[in-house]
Amino acid sequence: MLNVDPNATKLSDSKYAVHRKELLSLVKQLRAIGAQTDLDLPRIAVIGNQSAGKSSVVEAISGITVPRDAGTCTRCPMECRMSSSENPWSCRISIRWEYDENNNQMKDVTEVPFGEVITNKDEVEIALRCAQAAVLHPATPATQFQGLKGEELERFKGKSLPFSRNVVCVDLEGPDLTDLSFIDLPGIIQNADAGIVNLVEDLVISHIKGNTIILVALPMTDDIENQKALRLARQEDADGRRTIGVLTKPDMLGSGSTKARELWMDVIEGRRHRLTHGYYCTRQPDDADRAKGVTSVQARTAEQNFFRTSTPWSTSSQSHRFGTLNLVNALSVHLVQMINDMVPNFRNEAMKLLNDCKRNLNCVPKAIDTDPASYMMSLIAEFCKTVDQYVCGGTETGSLIQEHRVAYSAFKSAIRSTAPNFKPYLSSGQKAYGLKNFEPSDDEEDGENEASDTESSASLSRPFYLQDMREHIEKSITRELPDNIPFQSKVSLIDAFQETWGIAAKECAEKVCSSLQTFLLESIKQTFGRYDNLQNHLHVILLELINYHYDQSIERIAEQLEIERTPYTQNTHYLESCKEKWTATYKEMRAQQGNTPKMESSAGQSLFISTTKLCFSTPHALSSRPKSTRVQQNLMKKRSPPSKCRRCAISFHAESLCRPMCNQMAFAPQSLPVPLTPMFSAVGGSSSAKKNEFPAAYPQRESSKADTVNGVLAGLVSLGYTGITEDDLAKLRPSDEYETELRVMAEVRGYFQVSYKRVIDNIPGILDFLFVKAVSKHLQSFLITKLGIGSTGASERLAMYVAEDPRIVAYREELLARKKRLEGVELELRNFGL
Repeated sequence: MLNVDPNATKLSDSKYAVHRKELLSLVKQLRAIGAQTDLDLPRIAVIGNQSAGKSSVVEAISGITVPRDAGTCTRCPMECRMSSSENPWSCRISIRWEYDENNNQMKDVTEVPFGEVITNKDEVEIALRCAQAAVLHPATPATQFQGLKGEELERFKGKSLPFSRNVVCVDLEGPDLTDLSFIDLPGIIQNADAGIVNLVEDLVISHIKGNTIILVALPMTDDIENQKALRLARQEDADGRRTIGVLTKPDMLGSGSTKARELWMDVIEGRRHRLTHGYYCTRQPDDADRAKGVTSVQARTAEQNFFRTSTPWSTSSQSHRFGTLNLVNALSVHLVQMINDMVPNFRNEAMKLLNDCKRNLNCVPKAIDTDPASYMMSLIAEFCKTVDQYVCGGTETGSLIQEHRVAYSAFKSAIRSTAPNFKPYLSSGQKAYGLKNFEPSDDEEDGENEASDTESSASLSRPFYLQDMREHIEKSITRELPDNIPFQSKVSLIDAFQETWGIAAKECAEKVCSSLQTFLLESIKQTFGRYDNLQNHLHVILLELINYHYDQSIERIAEQLEIERTPYTQNTHYLESCKEKWTATYKEMRAQQGNTPKMESSAGQSLFISTTKLCFSTPHALSSRPKSTRVQQNLMKKRSPPSKCRRCAISFHAESLCRPMCNQMAFAPQSLPVPLTPMFSAVGGSSSAKKNEFPAAYPQRESSKADTVNGVLAGLVSLGYTGITEDDLAKLRPSDEYETELRVMAEVRGYFQVSYKRVIDNIPGILDFLFVKAVSKHLQSFLITKLGIGSTGASERLAMYVAEDPRIVAYREELLARKKRLEGVELELRNFGL
């Protein structure tokens, strides 16, 4: 006895049926907006080999007649969506366009109605033929196929696709329908062109992945092992959890096919080829019955009688697996259960996909929504603003200026290295003790510590000795008065240390130019990166602007360096200060070469005592020197009459000046003559002064050295000579036979310091103002002029420049279409109550 679910005819009246209808309606709406592109929507896919009875099963489930041609019947997917209703039976056919004529997925999925609502079942088949013809001819408007007759369809000429992925949708509504949705796929072809075979198989496989219940039509007239459709189902559903087998054509087994019946009974009852949801067996009208016009009710009655009276089916323990009604009920339950399980996840998945889509859209440049000229102006303004921020510098935009500072620092070091390498010695045979070619104060300021004998790389890198200087001065004398140093001798020395300044300035300018050029080209890439043609054109324009202002700055730098070749300064105070420092330094170094005792100052510096006589007994003793220093002149100012020291009988203007020297006697060995020599001796002293001379050298205790210096300075202060420091004491040295040469060395070295300080500021200033800032200042107007914005034909030319990469355009459109779909999905799910 064939068992039929007792609730099969009353499912539409239950609460379960209401919920089922809502779920199926939700999935229908989601598919209509293309949600299946992004979400794995549950569905039923009907597959089978060609002529496996698949179309008969579809007709039995849906209650409509589908096209039946010789050979392949279904050449595109047909989605059947059934809904139970108290309204009269009706059918609405639509076409869901998902792919273009080249089989590429479209960005916007649209579901377009095809024809009017059908209320007569006899009109459904020809309407489906017309809809399928429209799908197979995508280049022809679908409206041209509406209402055509069979003969007209056969005569229609045009390029036709063998198969299509676009879907013919059939919405059925009526009181005798079960809420169910499935998609019928083209039959799998065995004997045909390899390209067609692969096309159909790919189409089938793409529809049976993921959350799909696979309904496989298996004709009982062929061995189950030979069914390719079942092999494809197992390929995608290896565990058989989503596959349901529907056995067709049981009435085609002859009376002598006892063995075949037993094998198929084993399949139905789960003893062979097991599937989680098992197999169902149906019997559909044959061609003769269809020719007689058998109705759906009559076909279901005949089916029940067949399974009730035919062996071995009538004796099966799985009687609920026979008949179309049982198959439909089972499919509906399984589909609704899958939808019910998946729907709660749809909202979260859709929101995640929507957020990802929006994030990707933010990474894609926006489409141009203004005219090309206005858009180009906005890009140029943005670009120039960025450049100006980096040229001005700031906490976040200081990288360019920092690179330039490095170049300026290297330029400063290069100029410093050209300092005249004067050596206050007769020749290279004399060792230099602690001589630095830069002033100590400069070393401290710049954080540099030049080695005492390090030679610079300039034209005066070789040491220049006193004898060299004497020869140089003598060669420079032309028409000069006696003892007059030619000015040209100093000028030539100044020219010598400036000889490589032009090279250093050029290297500095090239570094700044390279840095600015790299920055501008990188900024172009960031602002105009999406337009390759425009980038290339802007590269040429910018190089022209850079070269122009670079040449201007180089010309001004050359002028500035030419000005430096003429010795001139109004900074006389700094020049005099430098000259005096170097005079003292050279004299001190010169004194180291003599046979004179020395003592260390409190600061650790050497103070050398000249063997030449110094007497403070009379002002005349100081005034008798050929030339006197500023300190010596200060010492010859008004003072009290001299007095004799009671301890050493040496004439001093103040006993306090002699006391430190007399204190030395207490520590001297008894073999040394006393009294000691005074600290300073005058040139050309009287013969009486020789009585008070000290030996050339004498021992001192370390603890008394600082006291000696401090005592001398204190004595000078007590005499009214204020402002005298340890450094000034070296200036009191006697005249030297190379006094003239030492003075020229000090003057040239002092002027180098003035010129050096000036040029390391002026050259970077010129580069910054006439090059870097000038490029930024004229950048916007230069770009507008060169791009011809506002000129005749500018719109067409600019439109060509801002033409986007087709790949970016396609990607943006794809993201926008996905965003639209997912927003529609979110709206449908919200309306559903999720």
